[in-house]
Amino acid sequence: MNRFFTCLLALLLLLGTMGGCSTSDAEASLSPVCPDKFSETLITQLSQEPKRTPVAEITQYTYLGQTVYLVTGGGAPTANGGSTTLNYLFDTCGNVLCAASGGANNQGDGRCPDFKANATNPVLVWRDSR
Repeated sequence: MNRFFTCLLALLLLLGTMGGCSTSDAEASLSPVCPDKFSETLITQLSQEPKRTPVAEITQYTYLGQTVYLVTGGGAPTANGGSTTLNYLFDTCGNVLCAASGGANNQGDGRCPDFKANATNPVLVWRDSR
């Protein structure tokens, strides 16, 4: 009987501490934390890598209503104007959206085939000057 009350008390204490969390606390812990100025983080990372040929560049675009960053540079050129290196497209949190270009057919990985047609407002953010 004493063991029953101990287990019941432990269960009540556990439920009591869980009840202290509001929905907004739970949602806050699940929401992604984006770095401030992801483009600066990207510049730092690329600056620490060996110099690419052709040189690395970061270009900011508006794509599907959001700000994105395309990283280009490196890899041997292909006959169709592409590069053997894939050029990755990042959102402002640093998530890779796709490889927008590059690769053997210069079509990237095919996950955002409309990027060239729908990306607007290109702004060169950084070019490796080493």
